[in-house]
Amino acid sequence: MHLKFSTLTSQFLDDPQSVRRAVCWPVLVWEAPPVGVRPLFTRSTMTGLSMRRPTVAEPLVLEVRKRSQVVTPATGITLGRTPDSDIIVDDPTVSRVHATFREDSHTGVWCVSDAGSHNGTWQDGTLLIPGRSVPLFERASLRFGDVMATFLHFSAFNQFILDWLARHSRASRMPLMESGLTREG
Repeated sequence: MHLKFSTLTSQFLDDPQSVRRAVCWPVLVWEAPPVGVRPLFTRSTMTGLSMRRPTVAEPLVLEVRKRSQVVTPATGITLGRTPDSDIIVDDPTVSRVHATFREDSHTGVWCVSDAGSHNGTWQDGTLLIPGRSVPLFERASLRFGDVMATFLHFSAFNQFILDWLARHSRASRMPLMESGLTREG
């Protein structure tokens, strides 16, 4: 399920606690690549899906949870390109079943593992060995093929919004500052 980032941002500015109540499980924030960044992988397939894609102004927020009521710990929460994945990522460099997320029932720590994907799953710049789970703490950078996403435990999501707003407000002021103009002048 996708959440609208601009709606969550507006809610956060009005009432930060409302976002904490609305987002009570981990999320992946899929951001558009910076302008001029070329894809790394040439191996891709046609998806046939027409899901939304992130833009610079509107990242996609993907909930890390099962879509169905039936939770099977053995399979975990699947991320892939197919409509029956729990987290659907419509990108030609993402495999049909690309990665799996699980929460350790004893520690509450979330883990991710690559499901034998063609273009790999990366955590904080390190390629994961297929089938081997690695822990995800409050915040982690993940890459599925060419898709860059940030894993956020629900407790880290509010800080992500603040960081994103600060980063984008600086970027929107930069051209004015470089030209010597300001919003007042």
